[in-house]
Amino acid sequence: MAPQKRSDSPTRKKECGLNDNNRVFLLGPPIMLMTKKLLPVVTTGNPLVVQHNAMVNAGFTMSALEMRFFLAMLSRISREDTSLPLCRITVKEICPDSNSATVYADVREMVTRMLSRILLLEILGPNGERIKQPDIQGFPLMGKAFYLKKEGVVEAIFNDHLRPYLLELTSNFTKAQLSQLLKIKRPASHRIYWLLREYVAFGKRTVGVDELRYMLGFTDEYVDRFDHFKARVLEPAQKELSQTDLPFTYELLKVGRVVNAIRFLFPPNGTQLPALPPAEVEPWAQALLGVGVAAKSLEVVREKLAAGEYEEGYVHYVLTAVRAQVQNGKVKKEAGAIYKALTDGYLLPAYLKTKLAPAAKPAKPIKSEQTAPLFTKTGMSVEGERRRLLSGLEDARGTLAFVKTSEVYNEQTRPEAIARTQATIVDLEQQLARIGS
Repeated sequence: MAPQKRSDSPTRKKECGLNDNNRVFLLGPPIMLMTKKLLPVVTTGNPLVVQHNAMVNAGFTMSALEMRFFLAMLSRISREDTSLPLCRITVKEICPDSNSATVYADVREMVTRMLSRILLLEILGPNGERIKQPDIQGFPLMGKAFYLKKEGVVEAIFNDHLRPYLLELTSNFTKAQLSQLLKIKRPASHRIYWLLREYVAFGKRTVGVDELRYMLGFTDEYVDRFDHFKARVLEPAQKELSQTDLPFTYELLKVGRVVNAIRFLFPPNGTQLPALPPAEVEPWAQALLGVGVAAKSLEVVREKLAAGEYEEGYVHYVLTAVRAQVQNGKVKKEAGAIYKALTDGYLLPAYLKTKLAPAAKPAKPIKSEQTAPLFTKTGMSVEGERRRLLSGLEDARGTLAFVKTSEVYNEQTRPEAIARTQATIVDLEQQLARIGS
């Protein structure tokens, strides 16, 4: 079902002071579901936002307020998550600059609409891959959501059918810095940013006009008025993205006198961030960050180390054991498996046995880790590993810029977050040096 068309009258209501098109799917009566706190509640976001490319290219539209809420939920998903978290989001986070007297009513209405929101998504292959000529299915965006009026907070969780598009992504995904996304106000500009970000390694992307209108949710608009589409969508997006790490220009491709496609041109890999100074962080923490365990998850490990539940040697044992399982094809999600072993301690008996075992005969010297990349994936070429490390380094530098300025952190949490991120940068730079950057 196509989204219902809505008037672009300038007199219509603006949510939380945000300038947007306010187009809304109305595909059935919204149902308000009260959340029970049976799941871990995530209250702070990650600087890096990731989603499957099928979701990047999905057909849907949102208002500006809905888009900020959507981004806030995406940012609460970590790489090691195996289930969708319950997200707790304050009104201030999604309406930071609003002094409107109706702000809380706007948020309440937004929650109602989000419960009716439908995403038109490609059906994925058995391993989460995109397939040729896929079937398209509509999925409700939200599993449940509830506005807590007295606290000024929204609690929400994504629909469980979206797990393959949001969790444990190892390929066919696009990542972006939350700090860059928050610079963009218009929903259509958000979608264009993601579409270009997917092709950032190539520096260009060509999209048919009809295809682009579908992905942006303009199914019944600008059908024969490309001049209006250019003035109201393309040019504002170009202006907004010029303030991000992904500025673009474009060329109009015509058949006769009719524009039928747009070629977007942008800097490959986005704009580069300057190198940043290192900081002192525990070696075990550097190792965990290097394999993709989220910085916020290290606190759990620190607490267990401080409580004497295990020693630092167990952390290194887990890293080695899980890496061997990955190489043998028994484990696909390295970061998630490592985090589970450290929180559940299920490898602890095996680790303790190694400490009690009699001393073995001296083994042949093993090639020093200083001469090879630390976390090379099985079968990955040196060039492929170098690209992976450079991508991670770009993400880490963007994360550091976010941590230094974001209101998500305070005087107590910011220094530690900065230190952890700097440790990741140091580790990635060292790995690049070993393989020759």
